[in-house]
Amino acid sequence: MNDANTPLVSIKDLQKYFPIHGGVFYRHMGDVHAVDGVSFDVYQGETLGVVGESGCGKSTLGKALLHLYPPTAGQVEFEGVDLDTIPTKRLREMRKEMQMIFQDPMESLNPRMSVGSILEEPFIIHKGEHEFDTAKKRKTEILRILEEVGLPKSAFDRYPHEFSGGQRQRIGIARAIALKPKLVVCDEPVSALDVSVQSQVLNLMVRLQKEMNLTYIFIAHNLSVVKYIADRICVMYLGRVVEDAGSQALYKKPMHPYTQALISAIPEPDPALKKEKQVLEGDVPSPIKPPPGCHFHPRCPHAREQCKVDAPELRPVDGDESHRVACHFAEEIFGLVSQNL
Repeated sequence: MNDANTPLVSIKDLQKYFPIHGGVFYRHMGDVHAVDGVSFDVYQGETLGVVGESGCGKSTLGKALLHLYPPTAGQVEFEGVDLDTIPTKRLREMRKEMQMIFQDPMESLNPRMSVGSILEEPFIIHKGEHEFDTAKKRKTEILRILEEVGLPKSAFDRYPHEFSGGQRQRIGIARAIALKPKLVVCDEPVSALDVSVQSQVLNLMVRLQKEMNLTYIFIAHNLSVVKYIADRICVMYLGRVVEDAGSQALYKKPMHPYTQALISAIPEPDPALKKEKQVLEGDVPSPIKPPPGCHFHPRCPHAREQCKVDAPELRPVDGDESHRVACHFAEEIFGLVSQNL
């Protein structure tokens, strides 16, 4: 059992670079800086939201955390165990405690396998580590899981293509929770679904979290979705965390100019309530050659000379360790734009 004061997951200065090779001799030409020095802790039962634009490194972070991509540098600890220091066999055994829900269920589910076979696979891979040691016991448990995620028992003998997108994502969720894991990394699990179906799947995930004491790392680009499900939010930009705060605190008092721009872009349901949108100029720079200093400075309307030279550290806001920001002038900038948020 994990101590309440001890993180379930702790990552320190995590980096994941993808080498680029080219030319006649296939030389190393450079690296894609997908994740560039990320650190945070996640506690049992907590939901950490990770948000940012496409290409900021969110999905790579989730996969590197689970060692689906071996990290280039840094440290990942799960229940105090450094995943880089354990043998491959031990890492595979620990996989039952760390699962993933993928963005596109049609891509992550084998179309040649029935739903029953897909959900039986985790039990077969980790045979001997649970009580479901016979086909009959496994089928009974799979039927229970199908009911748990809102699918009929008849789904057992059907194939992924026979289901809607929302139902396929429920199958993906069922596979992730089959072995009763402690951590589930959710890689944009509702982004490919209709809005009405999104709410159903999110409500299912919230219920399962309460019933099973699950810990989520919820990756998304939709801040409205993250606000609904997350206890705490990390905002990423070009491989780095630029702000880290409790969900309510982040929306009430966004300190980083990038976070402020993302929140200002959220549609306002009340047409009578007007707010000024902060439109960011340009595109996200290439992760192959990120800008010096603060990665955000080429698009930041408040950038100064220091921003172009010195990379800001992730620091507490007004001494509050629960709200951290990587911006040299965060307090001053927040004062200038707060009236428009």
